[in-house]
Amino acid sequence: MEQRQPDEPSQQDNSQTTGEVADIQPANNRTPDSQQPASQPPVNQPVAPKQNAPQRNNRQASTPNTNVAEVTSAEQRPEENQQNNERNNGQKGGNQRENRQQNNGQRPTEARQRENGRPDRERANNENRTQPRESVANEAAVRDAGQPNNPPAEQPGRSEDRLVIGISLGDYNGIGPEVILKALQYNRLQKICTPVIYGSMRILNRYRNLLNMKDWNLNGAQSIGQISHKLTNVITCWPDQNQEIQPGRVTPEAGQAAFACLQRAVDDLKAGKLDALVTAPINKYNIQSDEFKFPGHTEYLAQEFGVPDNLMFMVSETLRVGVVTGHIPLGRVRQNVTRERIAQKLGLMMQSLQQDFGIEKPKIAVLGLNPHAGEEGLLGNEENDVIKPLLNDLRSKGQLVFGPYPADGFFGTRSYKKFDAVLAMYHDQGLIPFKSIAFEEGVNFTAGMPAVRTSPDHGTAYDIAGKDMADETSMLQAIYTAIDVARNRKEYLELEAGALR
Repeated sequence: MEQRQPDEPSQQDNSQTTGEVADIQPANNRTPDSQQPASQPPVNQPVAPKQNAPQRNNRQASTPNTNVAEVTSAEQRPEENQQNNERNNGQKGGNQRENRQQNNGQRPTEARQRENGRPDRERANNENRTQPRESVANEAAVRDAGQPNNPPAEQPGRSEDRLVIGISLGDYNGIGPEVILKALQYNRLQKICTPVIYGSMRILNRYRNLLNMKDWNLNGAQSIGQISHKLTNVITCWPDQNQEIQPGRVTPEAGQAAFACLQRAVDDLKAGKLDALVTAPINKYNIQSDEFKFPGHTEYLAQEFGVPDNLMFMVSETLRVGVVTGHIPLGRVRQNVTRERIAQKLGLMMQSLQQDFGIEKPKIAVLGLNPHAGEEGLLGNEENDVIKPLLNDLRSKGQLVFGPYPADGFFGTRSYKKFDAVLAMYHDQGLIPFKSIAFEEGVNFTAGMPAVRTSPDHGTAYDIAGKDMADETSMLQAIYTAIDVARNRKEYLELEAGALR
């Protein structure tokens, strides 16, 4: 029997006696992470799905760390006012996220059959804005009112509240270019930020033609100083005259180009010319070179910014999960699960929840390392010897950290809804449940960095690259999260600087 600590919050066990994980329904009317109250979980309210809703799946057959989340449309809320209806009807890809629910509470474990034909892009884009984000867009629309649709030849300097968001192209033979173009095509993001794609105008134009997006213009710029604050900008980062796209193929040229884009974007980020960076998926194999010998984006950015440690923080509007050990082999996990390392990750998570997500007193759940959290030493001693003593010491200092919890029962009973974040001991322990619950809207955020960096939580998905099947929801959420975090962090630092000492 799974043991719980006497000092942990009371939990209601809704799981079956067989130990199977209960189906989890996404919450309706969810607010962004930065708006979610620290002590109240989101409330589930079922919505009626529309029939025959098309699906997009950012699934990659050859990449083990991607999962499929099914998205179904939900009816629009009747209480929306007339102004919002007019705006949403007049602009494709409106600003409100549709509520979702799983089909009959089931999550299929096998690959889903994709529908033929062009997916309904307008429906997918309508899913990706919540009402708090909509208010931000309204403010931007008021600010931009009266300005001409066509920008002047010489762009004025940006206002202080208009953030410049860099987006690196990733592997151009994967779905990166497709989800970037789909996320930015209706220009609604340009009302609240200035997007700058670090990639190739030639490559993006190839995908625009392939995806039938020819009527949408991109603004080419040679450097960040020449961008337009009214358009989507593209900075070409490598000599691309002789390169053609090969969707679905792994090529060394695509890997070299992905690194060139990342390097150029990071240079501008370090120089303070970008407020945040969103990285499209890379192939961790073909990007390797003498200059890039890292397991992924996170480790490269940590070196570039001179950060000794950081936290892989997977975030969505319903769940936030960090990991003690990230991209290391499973056989080396145990030796890296130490009191010092757990304390360091908890400190990074606590700081990020406060300054990046606006949660004043975060409440964190910590998972055990062993099955059933060690079963009081029967299945392992790490919980009794390492994790429990640390959590007791931190609670005695006033920190709201609880556990260790058995991972299967914790997610099966949806106990994560009682906490602001969850710290898992290793990669798959945290990311498998996260992607099962929030795959389409999940965002990979790097906490503990002086600069803001986010990324979609899916991979290159070569099997659907160039087929107009990729869902841009996670890319949109990565951009929105970057904007929210950059603003929250700026406000937090200003308040800290002005606080009485």
